[in-house]
Amino acid sequence: MEFFGTYGGHLCGFGGFLTAIAAVLYARARVAEFEQSVRDLDWQQVSELSLDVAKLKKAAQKWQNNTNAQEKVSQKDLLERAYMERLMQQNSNVQQMRKVEM
Repeated sequence: MEFFGTYGGHLCGFGGFLTAIAAVLYARARVAEFEQSVRDLDWQQVSELSLDVAKLKKAAQKWQNNTNAQEKVSQKDLLERAYMERLMQQNSNVQQMRKVEM
């Protein structure tokens, strides 16, 4: 039992060390793979594309805002029209009161 208490900690530490080394090597391989994949990339084109995407997003947002504004106006018109029809309907049901002297 004394063996596990004395050397068990050392074995666990060594296992952790090997795991850390493996993680560093894996990360290094991933970074090297990424660098190789973007080596021939034209960064000027990438920046222009990102600007184009930003412009498209802004145009789409403006179009959506205009669409929402038109919907809101049309709903407001429909409500006003319905209100006016209701008032006309009520006015046609109301009869004039005659002034009667007593």
